[in-house]
Parts: sequence; C-alpha cells; structure tokens
Amino acid sequence: MEAEPDAGLDGEAVAICRQLAGVLFPWDITRSLELALLKTFCLPSISGLLSRTGEFSERPRKRYDDTGLMVAELLRHGPDSPAGAAVISRMNRIHGAYAISNDDFLYVLSTFVAEPIRWLERHGWRPLGPAEQQALFRFWRHVGARMGIGAIPASLEGLLALNTQVERELFRPAESNRIVSEATLAMLLDDWPAPLRPAVRGVLQAVVEPELAAPLGWPAAPGALRSLVRTGLRLRSRLLNRWQRLRPPRGSRFYSERPTPSYGERFRLEQLGPPALLERLNRPRWTGRQRRIGLTGGIASGKSTVGRLLAARGLPLLDADAYAREALAPGSAGARAVLARYGERVRAAGGAEAIDRAALGAIVFADAAERRWLEQLVHPIVRARFEAELQRLAAAPAVVLMIPLLFEAGLEDLCSEVWLVDCDAGQQLQRLMARDGLSEGDARARIAAQWPLARKRPLADRLIDNRGGAEQLVAESERVFARSR
Repeated sequence: MEAEPDAGLDGEAVAICRQLAGVLFPWDITRSLELALLKTFCLPSISGLLSRTGEFSERPRKRYDDTGLMVAELLRHGPDSPAGAAVISRMNRIHGAYAISNDDFLYVLSTFVAEPIRWLERHGWRPLGPAEQQALFRFWRHVGARMGIGAIPASLEGLLALNTQVERELFRPAESNRIVSEATLAMLLDDWPAPLRPAVRGVLQAVVEPELAAPLGWPAAPGALRSLVRTGLRLRSRLLNRWQRLRPPRGSRFYSERPTPSYGERFRLEQLGPPALLERLNRPRWTGRQRRIGLTGGIASGKSTVGRLLAARGLPLLDADAYAREALAPGSAGARAVLARYGERVRAAGGAEAIDRAALGAIVFADAAERRWLEQLVHPIVRARFEAELQRLAAAPAVVLMIPLLFEAGLEDLCSEVWLVDCDAGQQLQRLMARDGLSEGDARARIAAQWPLARKRPLADRLIDNRGGAEQLVAESERVFARSR
C-alpha cells in the first residue's frame, strides 16, 4: 500500500479518549453520544434523510447498535489503527450511498465533541479538564478529516461555537424530526417492562432541555422533574466513582465489548450497515488472474491524462464516462427515462429522443435527490457495460478501468487495485473552472456531487500526486507504474 493516511493523530489524544470512553466514563460517554445523535434529529435535513431510508422505522435497534459499535471501535482502537481505518472505510462507504451535505456532516461531528463535555459538566462526578477536552477535539477532528469532511474549525472553541450556532439558528420542528425521535424512544423503551414504560418515557424526556424538546415534537418536561433527574444522574455518577475507587475496574468497558441485542456476544464489521447495502458493502475485490487497475479521482484531478498515459503503454482503457454517455444516447432506454421524468426541460434541440446534457446537469447538480435518481438509473447500465467489456478482454494480462465515481458507485469489486489521482482542493477548483469555463459556484456544485478526495485517499492502494505541472504528472505516473509492476 502506498496510500498514506492523513497526518497521524498524536498517541496522547488516542490514549486519553480511550481512557475516558472505556474506563473512567463509559456509561456517561455512551449516554452523551446518544443525546448527540438525538440532537441531530432536530435538523430537518438530517431527520428527513433518516426518515426516507426507513432504517429508524423498520430497524431502529440495528441502526442504534451499528452506530454505537462503530463509534466504540474508533475510540477503543484509534482511527489510525487497522481496526479504526476499517471502521472509517465502512462509514465512508455507507455514507456514500446517500446525499449528505458537508454542513450536516460537520454538525454531527461537532456533537461528538460538545455533548460529552456538556454531559459530564452537568451529570458527571467531575467535568472534563482542559487537556481532556482538547484530546477529544483532536480525536474527532482527525476522524472528520479521514471522512473527508471539509471546513472543520481549527480549534475546540471554533467547533463549539459552530455547534451552538447551528442549534440556535437551524433547529426547528418538522414531522420527520418527530418520526425519527419517536422511533428511537420506542426502541429504548422496549428494554423496559410495559407497565414501567410511561414513567421511563417521562424520565428520558426530562433529560432533554426545553429548547431541544420543541424541535423533536416532545412536551417540555416539568422543571421539577428535570432537576430531579439531573440530581439522580449526578448522584449515580458519584456513587459509582466511589465504588470504583474501592474496586478499580479490570480493563475497559466499551460498548463494542459487550453483547448487543442485534448481534449477541460478538459482531463482525461486515454485519454493520443498512441491509439493502450489505451486498454492495461486502463485495470482495477482484482476485482473478487478470490485473484490473481501477483509476479514479475527483473531477478535474487529472485522471484522464493518467488514463491516456497508461493506454499509451498498451493497456486496454475502459472509460466509465463513455459508458455513461452511451447510457443516455438518443433513443436509449436511459434517455427515454430521463425525458419521461424531466420532459422538455432536457430535450435537445432538433432531437426527438436526444438529451441536452447541459440542461440535465443544471438540474442534477442543483438537487441531490435528482442526482441520486439519475445515478441509480445510469450506474447499473455502466456496470453491465464494464462486465461485458471485461469478459471480451478476459485474455488481456492487465486492464485499466477509469471510473470517476468508483467508490460512490460501489464498483471496487471490479478492480484488483485502486489508483487515485490526487491534488489539493484549491487546485481542483481552479482547474475545473478553467477547463469547463464554469463559475466558481457551478464548479463547487460539481465537486460537491462527488466524494471529496480526502475521503477517497484512505481507500486507495496507490496515490498519483498531481499537485505539479504536466511534466511532473507524467513522471509521477511513470514512477507509480514502475513500482506497481
């Protein structure tokens, strides 16, 4: 593997977070992260997506356990460990199946820092110290970088300010908020005998502050009950701390080290994720005799140039963009489906069944849901075309599959290895604007339609650095090709 992870997280931060979550405050950290996820349901953009997936209405326990297990494994092993890297890869591939904005990713990340700090200040036997708070920030900021989340504040204070601003300005009631939060609450109440559930429901809702209850569609708990619950939580924490001083715990107590209702005593990473995605998530890489190089990168990162260089060496080059154009060729089933959905807005002048690709692009790059619909139409056609061409070229010792959306479309299983053409985000933006004559806003919209390069880097086997000029890209491609033979 030549792909290098982002600058490594310092070992002190990993050790502090492991101690906090696994030894000192395992129960409190788990509860605070539950509250963090509940808060994300107050954003209609997040709750609406979660409601549409059906995961909370149909499988709330699995969704809860999957999230808890992946978070616990990150805290237990650290994001740069093999186990942690596997979790981040799994999360990236799951999230890649949905249209999630960077702003929503950023808010969720902020809650994983803000809520443990707030919870332990309110309910713990002691608050987190400054060094512990900084370690928590560095840990989750690094995880966010490995997930390709952009614009993460550079300081703890900045991240907490962002968290407060989002909650103050963007929390608002919505039916999807209520649906997802009620499904989560019902799942938590299932653990209790039926006669006790009304009382437990009141206690759980009393943990929530009034400003959070309204967006969730919950009644505000009486002030006296909220004070009683807060006192009970702090008393519990202090008594437990005194007990642990007398009998220190033997080892850690992460959520992933305990049995779960969904998986019993043990779980495997391959089990985690929405059932509809498991087949795609768990497809193994190609292991046949033929070498299949998956060449990918972001838009305007330089992958087409590298593809031509490899083709000049005699390697057959299969181009996903060409197959996508064929999928929407005049008179094709894909073109008819697009015309049936969008009508005259996308019909090319003078072509009864031809698509105006610029008009179609304007629609799908402005609306994530429409882009997802188009991808679900085109990606299976592109995959079938690849499979047919690979069968035709079965005798070739090596083939290059140039696929811009390789990870997003779940086509890694067609490849024996993945090469990523890499550059900086600013370079990518400027190159796209110059190449296609786009405004900055339009260029950013097209870049945002793909996974950011930061999310793809940890998943690639080899990186081809395109931060220099054309001659440097040729030299870098030659170097990677020579070392990979």
